[in-house]
Amino acid sequence: MAELTFYMDETGSRQPDKKPDASRLGRDWFAFGGFIIRREDEEAAKWARDEVARRLDVRHPFHITDMLAEAKKFSFLQRKTEKERLAFWAEYQEFLADLPVMGLGCVIDRPGYAARGYVEKHPETKWLLCRSAFDIVVERAVKYAIREDRRLRIVFESDAPFDPIVKSYFANLKQNGLEFDAANSGKYNPLTKDDFAKTLTTIESRPKSNRLLQVADSYIYAIARGKYHKQFSMWRQLCDAQRIANFALGGDAAAIKAMGIKYYCFTN
Repeated sequence: MAELTFYMDETGSRQPDKKPDASRLGRDWFAFGGFIIRREDEEAAKWARDEVARRLDVRHPFHITDMLAEAKKFSFLQRKTEKERLAFWAEYQEFLADLPVMGLGCVIDRPGYAARGYVEKHPETKWLLCRSAFDIVVERAVKYAIREDRRLRIVFESDAPFDPIVKSYFANLKQNGLEFDAANSGKYNPLTKDDFAKTLTTIESRPKSNRLLQVADSYIYAIARGKYHKQFSMWRQLCDAQRIANFALGGDAAAIKAMGIKYYCFTN
């Protein structure tokens, strides 16, 4: 059976009780996700990434938060004219929007998560925000793979101390399925453990230098920030290009509910 790959990265703090960052007031999230791509399209996507890096004269990994902050290896953006900066972002965002991928993620509002009492309800470490977001978004990716009659592998950005934990989430889905409260999750038609076992293939961690994980970094950031800042240009361009799941699924309300972006613990 043909295969899809889900390239995944995270953004924000995975600790549900970490003190909020005052600089992120009003947009304090944790998100896990990135994009899904057909295996046969991966080489072309890598080539496109290398081409945009050549045109922009970027010789190190793309990292969206450094790019936006014009910090570290992207401090050179501070020395550009405004016209040059706008051209840089136009080129980069066009590259993202032209890729043959579908952006997918689960975004959790951290203050909303705490306000619902989940920190006290699930004090054990297995219920970190990362576990909830991983299970939710991988289930949606599996549903999409089943719809496309493909199997699904996962590649995520390595964080050495946390890699075994993420891989344990994957193994648990294959062995036991979801562990969310059945009464609350039933309306989403959750998959069975057999669905996960038949569809999921492998999970691999890769370093930040991985070319397609650099793209996943930009996608999940845009997916998260777009919920808080609807005018964020990268988000708008990906939506316009129908690269975000909610737009790529053709306006099918049932499909979007089952396989679209999940925004979790938001107040409205």
